[in-house]
Amino acid sequence: MIASKVRTAIVAAGIALSIGAPMATAAPTAQIRDGYTLVELLPEFVGALGSLGIAPSKLLPATLYQRIAFFPITGGRLDAANAKGEVPHSGGLTLTRGATQVVVSDFIVDTTSTPRLTAIVTANGSIVGRIPLFNLALPPIGLPLQLPAGPETLLIEGNRVTLTAEAATALNGAFGTTAFTPGFNIGIASVYANY
Repeated sequence: MIASKVRTAIVAAGIALSIGAPMATAAPTAQIRDGYTLVELLPEFVGALGSLGIAPSKLLPATLYQRIAFFPITGGRLDAANAKGEVPHSGGLTLTRGATQVVVSDFIVDTTSTPRLTAIVTANGSIVGRIPLFNLALPPIGLPLQLPAGPETLLIEGNRVTLTAEAATALNGAFGTTAFTPGFNIGIASVYANY
């Protein structure tokens, strides 16, 4: 659902350079300024971490309260015609068990192909790399996105978040377990982006 009351804006993308040349048009792009993504972690995911003795904590400037995590949006762009784009975030989460620590940070919501969330993964101080962390199942949204002319908030709620195969492999390797499986339900994400 996109929470915005608006008129559709279509912007000229090019000007006819010669007589008879067609005029190209394109839907506008939302230049995102800030905002946040809220993730409600599912009880089964939090319970699975607890059963493995893994404690989640926030990596500032993210916040974590019980099962709700907030990650600040630092910019990004979304194409109104097809909702493709990238939305970067700051902060992250730290997963700790004994001397083992895995940090997932600098999230990017990427909808340019298959919707997913990538993150920089660090295990015990060594960077593993940027990997696809979560698959995102976006709710039905109307296209083109309806973007007001002035500053507004773009809201996309009800994004189901599941663990990717790459993330499951990285977490199992770091914590010496087989408990993390691809497709494991992590939570529900909602994006509140100011543009």
